[in-house]
Amino acid sequence: MDLFDQQIIPVPLSAEAGTAEISFWPNWLSDAEADALLQTAIDKTPWRQDSIKIMGKTIPLPRLQNWFGDPETSYTYSNIRLQAVSFPDWMDRLRLSVEQHTEKPFNRALVNYYRHGRDSVDWHADDEPELGPAPVIASLSLGAERVFQLRHNQSKERLSIALPHGSLLLMGPGIQAHWQHRIAKVTALQEPRVNFTFRYMESN
Repeated sequence: MDLFDQQIIPVPLSAEAGTAEISFWPNWLSDAEADALLQTAIDKTPWRQDSIKIMGKTIPLPRLQNWFGDPETSYTYSNIRLQAVSFPDWMDRLRLSVEQHTEKPFNRALVNYYRHGRDSVDWHADDEPELGPAPVIASLSLGAERVFQLRHNQSKERLSIALPHGSLLLMGPGIQAHWQHRIAKVTALQEPRVNFTFRYMESN
């Protein structure tokens, strides 16, 4: 890891709330570390295919996922309830490494598997009540480079950050309340991507 390869991206919130920060480490993992972790994640994560209702129709989410943490807890978004799975040792070591590097506590992780460019996640914010009033989110990207897009709730200002293989991004307090984000489809892309989003929850 190159601990000095950090970018600070100021993110405006509102006139009252001021500015937040995104911290970004494009090369947080070496290529060899990222390659090995990508294969481990694809092979060893117990992926689940969830569905969502849109306009009365039930359709599969365009990605695979699972939720990790205290197995007696759960996480609900978009009417999808995810019962937590205990962190496997390899993922818990990764969680602790992200904690140490960012100096932020994390005890939960949502892991997404984008099998190809047709897999995506639409505009949303990680603002569920159980994440607290000002959640801090750490996002580790492995595999195909995808563009992380952010859109301000009021001004509709947009930011775009390319997330290369092995990169780590930290969204600071306030961003989830004022911005949404997405990973858009890239139709011709065939390579997979795995994304870990580490969060902190008191309990649920």
